[in-house]
Amino acid sequence: MSETNALRVSRLLRETAGFLLPLTQAETDVEVTRIEFDLDLRTSEVGLGGAVILVTEAVDGVAGLNAIRARLHGAAALIVPPGTHIHLGERTDTTTSPILLERSTGVTWSEVLVHLRQLNEGASSALAWPDVDDLSALAAVIAELTGASITIEDPASRVLAHSNLGDEIDDIRRETILSGAIPEWRIAELEESGFLDVVRRSTDVVERPAAGATPARSVIALRSEGELLGTIWAAYPDAVDPASLREVLRDAARAAIPVMLRTLRRSPFEKRIRREALATILGGSPDLGPAATLLALPFSGHYATLAFAEVEPEKEPVLRFHLRAAFADAVLAHVGTDGHLAVLVHMSAGMTAVEIKEHVVSALRRSLSQTEPLRFGVGASVERLDYVHRSWTEAVYVVDALLAAGTKSDNSTLEGSASVSETDLVRGATAADVAAELVGLEAADALLSVGPRITEPARLLAAHDARHQGQLLETLRVYFATVGNSAEASRRLHVHTNSLRHRLNRIEEITGLSTAERAGRLWLELAVLVFDREQG
Repeated sequence: MSETNALRVSRLLRETAGFLLPLTQAETDVEVTRIEFDLDLRTSEVGLGGAVILVTEAVDGVAGLNAIRARLHGAAALIVPPGTHIHLGERTDTTTSPILLERSTGVTWSEVLVHLRQLNEGASSALAWPDVDDLSALAAVIAELTGASITIEDPASRVLAHSNLGDEIDDIRRETILSGAIPEWRIAELEESGFLDVVRRSTDVVERPAAGATPARSVIALRSEGELLGTIWAAYPDAVDPASLREVLRDAARAAIPVMLRTLRRSPFEKRIRREALATILGGSPDLGPAATLLALPFSGHYATLAFAEVEPEKEPVLRFHLRAAFADAVLAHVGTDGHLAVLVHMSAGMTAVEIKEHVVSALRRSLSQTEPLRFGVGASVERLDYVHRSWTEAVYVVDALLAAGTKSDNSTLEGSASVSETDLVRGATAADVAAELVGLEAADALLSVGPRITEPARLLAAHDARHQGQLLETLRVYFATVGNSAEASRRLHVHTNSLRHRLNRIEEITGLSTAERAGRLWLELAVLVFDREQG
């Protein structure tokens, strides 16, 4: 038991790990008294002792950084803008107070301010209460102190933690725990009766008496600065004293606030921060230090990347789970606007792209239900973190080429791949597997810089199709895909060869280019290639 849960620098560092990056060391573990913006203190004569100050102004070099530290000397900590770390050097004392923490680019100043103030508020309780680090431990403590079964939920009635006492669990509680949320019918019932509305508005324990086989319940809302953070529910038998339970829940609600804040706030912060950090590495930023620190990645090592085509949101958590099972140190995030799921793999021993592909395909075939196609590309293995962007560029090209190849990219037809069942929906590829398609995409990207003229024929056909509900552009795609084989193109388009011939003539009329002439045919083919790449 601790006499006070006051926020100290050591606890602040622990509970902001991930979205605030420590740049210097703490000289002493001082108590945090308040959280302020630097601008708010410019005209104040109040001392800085114990203050955590958000410095939003740009830091101008080493001299500028040292001037800020000298002006705010005596504060507990300074939160400085992203990029400040580049000004740390030989002329910067890394042990002098106040300590420096750099804000992650994935978090706004407002979010930092709200989070730190709520942490300070939640930690200000002077109650003697166990210093717990997670909600599960907190639920266990409450259950042990009261003899009740405890559920801690977020504002959307999703279960964050629970602790049961005894073997008997009522049906509602069992369904809640198994599904991870209060059943919808139960929420509707509580809403209709007005009970949930009372809980949301109340600042004290709310009681619900036992009814038949359903035991009595006591619930208290968790609030910080007026915001509803969640609720603590206690289901208890007749042997439990309701008055004693109420007292424990009141104390527990105060002790729960910093733990709940860490659970609710850090989760979205960390997701965004990891996404930003991974994007920094995949994008080839020359300054990889903060990103590598946040993701705990060494500069040298065995790395590779995978790019997954768009994954349905409801299936992504399962995919993430099994990818981390295949590679324990995998970092996953959606990067860019193309819908690809990026996976950075850090391996203890080097593996080739082919070996990685086979390992992932094998793991996913065993663990995922084969209902929807899953496509991914594997980039080349590299041995330095600053080379990872090369692997990622290749992985994106590979998965795009795999998708562009369509049915032709079945693993049974890809060069160098072992044959698999035609119905197997998990398919990966390396650059060697889709070499021809890869060259086409690289050429299309290179030609995008030529200007709009190269795609003019395709744009003319697309505009004509839009006005007349036609299929001229698709006809050209299929015609080129079949290498000018009219019979095969007609079969794929489900038209007579005479209809195909008429469409080709119409294409020539609109574009002024003929598929029968070498130069015109080349322009048409390049126009379709670049247009399709440009359209995504």
